[in-house]
Amino acid sequence: MTTTTRATAEPLRDGTDRTRPVRERLEAGLAAAVADQGLAATTIADVARLAGTSKRTFYEHFADKEECFLALYRTRSGQLMDAVDAALSPGAAPATVQLQEVARAFLTFLTDDRALGRAHVVDITTVGERGVRARQEVVDRHAESLLRMLEQARAAGTSVRHLSHLEAVCVVGGLNEVALRAIEAPDDAPLDDLVESATRFMQAVVLAD
Repeated sequence: MTTTTRATAEPLRDGTDRTRPVRERLEAGLAAAVADQGLAATTIADVARLAGTSKRTFYEHFADKEECFLALYRTRSGQLMDAVDAALSPGAAPATVQLQEVARAFLTFLTDDRALGRAHVVDITTVGERGVRARQEVVDRHAESLLRMLEQARAAGTSVRHLSHLEAVCVVGGLNEVALRAIEAPDDAPLDDLVESATRFMQAVVLAD
């Protein structure tokens, strides 16, 4: 009987091992590929190789690259929400400071890896109706988080405006646009100026005169 030796798949670039759930590894593989070459140039073969698995296994979990990207988008969106929430200290700091920390956490997360940040802000709109719906869901969640922060600030005695959900969506949309400017800026461009501009914009919108 002839034996064959299978090539060993490359390990995941984020240093994790193959004991991770397969879907999680595939998302990590896609993230690594996108960081290297962008979403458009990434193939399912790239994702499977970087996840240490096969194309057949990929198709057992995702129908196509876009479905895997949507899963990654939702995962990263949750991580972004966690980063923003971690930056908040309800009642422990003035609303002006809270807004600055929101802007800094939001922009820092999306610019830590600019290729992934661009995929999060721009490429999500290229995957059809599913991408549009996923983006709207995430923007709505950020808007709801902003409204909760304002409620907490109001309860602590800060004079803030009563925003509608749609008005909060407009604020999140502005942050996304600033994030895109930060992503497209030169690598050595300071983030502080954009954080300051985003903070002043949010203060003008949410703080009562």
